[in-house]
Amino acid sequence: MSTRFLWNERNLEHIAEHGMTPALWEHVFSRATRRGPDKDDATVILAEGRARGQLYRLFYSVLEDGTVLPLTILPITGFPIERRGLR
Repeated sequence: MSTRFLWNERNLEHIAEHGMTPALWEHVFSRATRRGPDKDDATVILAEGRARGQLYRLFYSVLEDGTVLPLTILPITGFPIERRGLR
């Protein structure tokens, strides 16, 4: 699937605070094993995946209706987690 990521200063700073880079975030995104809606905001999606032996949780929004290619993703944040499972 073709995906375009809309990185901006805000989300770049946010993921950097959690020790992530855009390359790491996109790697986890492309290999996520679990995805689901955020419990508080239906426009936000949670994804979990591993990189370098660490489990990460990502938050993002799909722009447009999700059928347009390339798929346009607005990264929100991402961070390492210790336990398994979407909240």
